[in-house]
Amino acid sequence: MSRAAALLDRQAAALDAACAIPFVRQVTEGTLTDAALARYLLVEEAFVLTASRVLGRVVWESPTWDELLPHARSLTNLVTDQRDYFAAVRHRHPVDPAQAAPVLDRARVLADVVLAQVAEGGRAAAVVGMYAAETMYARWCTAAAAVDAPRQADLQEWVQLHAEPAFLAQVDALRDDVDQIGPEVPDADLDRWYTAVLTAEEEFHGVAVG
Repeated sequence: MSRAAALLDRQAAALDAACAIPFVRQVTEGTLTDAALARYLLVEEAFVLTASRVLGRVVWESPTWDELLPHARSLTNLVTDQRDYFAAVRHRHPVDPAQAAPVLDRARVLADVVLAQVAEGGRAAAVVGMYAAETMYARWCTAAAAVDAPRQADLQEWVQLHAEPAFLAQVDALRDDVDQIGPEVPDADLDRWYTAVLTAEEEFHGVAVG
């Protein structure tokens, strides 16, 4: 079994739990409120900056083209397609300025966890943390995209974006990178980083639904 596959096997219960949180259920069922969607888009756009910084660290510490290019492509997607998406939709889903600051403050837990892990574990922690976030999104968005539910158009676009081959290829690139992490990084570290990000993801998405 590859190292990434073994990691997913050990973390199966944690991943199942992360993909069953109220936010995911409501998106899948088409019951997410407009207010919750607005809060989600607010905090998710903020986290895209953190994800871009993390992938920038991965690119910086990639010594070969084969290691660098997949993550450079993912970073390019974040700073172009995803930024363009948020620029196009944010005016349609405003959050009261008086509420925005506390919402962003509560959601900062995810960025704090990811950045702390990268500061501690460098490239390996960055790759594993992003793998946790993206395996979660690949799973729940693929499942949600297959459900015919009455979602807001902008939400449907976001779900579909994370169920398409381009995004899934980015997840595969992270998987391949996890497989290349050397034995100097024990499984216990991989498990700790992966679990911490999923736990933070649960708190992060909880901000959107209340």
